[in-house]
Amino acid sequence: MASRKGQPRIEKDEFGEMTIPGGCLWGLNTARCLEYYSVTGRRPHPALVDAFLQVKKAVAITNGELGVLDRKIWSSISQACDEALSGQWRDQIVVDAISGGAGIALDININELLANRACEILGDPLDSYNSVKPEKHVNLSQSTNDSYSTAMRVAILISVKRLQTVILELERILRRKSLEFERVLKVGRTSLRDSAPITLGQEFNCFGSTVERAERRIRDAAVSLEEVNLGGRAVGTGFNTMQEFSATAVRNLAHLTNLNLRAADDYFRLTQSMSDLTAFSSSLKELSIDLGKISADIRLMSSGPAAGFGEIKLPELIMQASALLPDAMPKTAVPPMTETLSMVAYQVMGNDQVVALAAQSGQLDSNSFMPLIIDNILTSMSMLEKTVEEFNRHCLSKITANAGHCKELLDKSGGLIAALASELGYQKALDVVMQAEAEGADVKDVLLNTKILPKQTLDKIFHYKFMTTPRSNQ
Repeated sequence: MASRKGQPRIEKDEFGEMTIPGGCLWGLNTARCLEYYSVTGRRPHPALVDAFLQVKKAVAITNGELGVLDRKIWSSISQACDEALSGQWRDQIVVDAISGGAGIALDININELLANRACEILGDPLDSYNSVKPEKHVNLSQSTNDSYSTAMRVAILISVKRLQTVILELERILRRKSLEFERVLKVGRTSLRDSAPITLGQEFNCFGSTVERAERRIRDAAVSLEEVNLGGRAVGTGFNTMQEFSATAVRNLAHLTNLNLRAADDYFRLTQSMSDLTAFSSSLKELSIDLGKISADIRLMSSGPAAGFGEIKLPELIMQASALLPDAMPKTAVPPMTETLSMVAYQVMGNDQVVALAAQSGQLDSNSFMPLIIDNILTSMSMLEKTVEEFNRHCLSKITANAGHCKELLDKSGGLIAALASELGYQKALDVVMQAEAEGADVKDVLLNTKILPKQTLDKIFHYKFMTTPRSNQ
C-alpha cells in the first residue's frame, strides 16, 4: 500500500460504509474481511496468490472467447493479472491466510484489486467500477468453491517442482556418499545393540533408496491434483455457465501454467471431497517421517566425538558458548542442520494432522476449511524445500567418514566374532577377539601372528564384501 499515494476514500453499499486507505486497489468488501477475519496476522501464501491470479486470467480470457465479456474488459483484467504476477500490487493482497467461507476473503480481495486496476487501465478513476466490476466481470462464470479449489491445486503443482528438485538432490548426494563410504566397515546395530557388520556405504545407500521412494509417492500424489473443478460453480452443477466454459477455461489455464490440467470427471466430488489434497499432504508427512529417521541416525552416528559413536564427522558451526552454557569454554562447535531438519519434519507431521481434520470437517456440498488445508500444505512444502536445500549444502555434502574409529569399534564388537566364527567356530573367534583386546592389538594382526589361518583366508574374511554380502555357492 505504501507504494501508492492518495487520500482515504469512503465506500458504501446497502450494508453501510467503510473508510479505505488512500491509493488502495482493494475496496469495501476486502475492508470487511480485514475487520472480521484478521486471525493469524499472516498473508496468504505467495504460491496460492500466483495460482489464483492465473485462474482469474484464464477465466477472463475464456469469457472473452465465449463472447460474454467485451474485449476491452477481459484484456484489461488480463493485463492487471499480468502486472500482479510480475510482482506489482502484492502489497494489495491484505486478507488473512485463514478465513471462513472456503477462501472467499482472498477471492474478494483479488476481485477488487483486479477490477480497480482494470478500471485504471481503461482510464476510469479508482473505486469507480465504471467499466469493470469485481463480481459482474472479474468473478464472472465462477464461484469461490471452484476457483479457489482450482487455485489450491495449481499452487501445489507449481510448488512441487521446486520441492522435487531438492529432494532429488538429497537422494543424489546420499547415493554419492554411499559410493564414497563403500569400503568403510562398521558395526551394524539392531535395537541399539551390536549386530552383524555393515558398511557405512550400505547405510547411506539405504537412506538414498528411502528418499527415492518418498519422492515417488509425492510425484504420484500430485498427479490427482491435475484434475480441477473449474466451471463447477458453487456446488458442482455448473449452473449459469456456458456449456463450453469448463473445457475452455481448463485448457486456457493449462496453457498459462504449463501444467497438464484436465477437467473433473465428477465436479461434485472435487467440490466436496478434499481426499486428493489429504493424499498429497500424507505424502509430505511420509517424507518427513523418513527425513526425521535419517536425521536422527546421522546425529547418532556423529555423536561424540569421544563418548559417542563417532563414526562420521559433520561440518561444524562455531558459536559463542554463552549462547549454550554459561560456564562452557569461550567457543564451542555445533553440528549444523540435523536438529533443524528433525524439527521441520515434526512440524510437517503436525500440519498433516490439521489438513486431515479440516478435510473431514467439510459439510455437505463444499468445504469451508479450504484455506486451512492449503495454508498448511504450502507451508509444509516451503519449509521442506528450504530446510532440505540447506541440509544438502551445509551438512550432508560435507559429511566425512571416521573409518579408523569404525574399524576400532568393529574389532571390539560381536559383529566381528560372527564373521570369524564362520571359519574358526564361535569359541575360537571369541578367544581371538578377547586376546586382541587384552593386547591392544588388531584382530587381524593377532590371527597373522598366531598363524591360525593363512593370510589368503584372512584377506578374504576381512574384505568388506565378505562381511556384508550373501555368500556364493562357489
